[in-house]
Amino acid sequence: MEGTINRLLEDLEKKKKGEFFIFYEEVPIKVILNVFEINFLKKQIEFEINPKIEVMISQEKELYARVNDDILVLKALMWNREVLITSFPSFAIEPKIKRNFVRVKCPAKHPVNLEIDSELCVNLRDISEEGFSFKLPKSATFEIDKEYEGRLNVNSKTFPIIFKPLYKIERPDNTYRYGCKITQARPIVQNEIAKYVGDRQRELAKILSNFAD
Repeated sequence: MEGTINRLLEDLEKKKKGEFFIFYEEVPIKVILNVFEINFLKKQIEFEINPKIEVMISQEKELYARVNDDILVLKALMWNREVLITSFPSFAIEPKIKRNFVRVKCPAKHPVNLEIDSELCVNLRDISEEGFSFKLPKSATFEIDKEYEGRLNVNSKTFPIIFKPLYKIERPDNTYRYGCKITQARPIVQNEIAKYVGDRQRELAKILSNFAD
């Protein structure tokens, strides 16, 4: 595993640039970043960026890189309109680049919520035809790899689904974000989700065009 990380570092040191993905509103944006410095003592990398990249990095504060079949993540530590300093890469808990379906965030003006076992209702953070994520307080009891029944409310319509949490990520607001896979749902559910995703993509298209090189 260390060999994969070292390969990326060696490649960045040799080429003085690298290919990365930044996720803006859960949509992957491919960028090529020039490397100013790799500090092996502090385990930090300094990149050259521009104001457009600053806007994107300010949202998720992460860079993703692919090395063969492995996905690595670099955490943003400090940045301004010209410079970005990240941590050294580590293996990503959430391999976003490998998603099979387009995922979009669920804005407050177009909420999607999930009723879980008739006891809990959460607003989804993001959604795709394959799955979704949401946050829960750390005190909540929610098991990884256990199937749950739920009722998904999307586009003012409600559908029964079965889903499974695959991972959880600790957040700074004393919560966990759970990434979940839909394991059972009628075809009409995927169609409705696809319609929702398409609507959000059209809204994002104009914004994302501003980030094109």
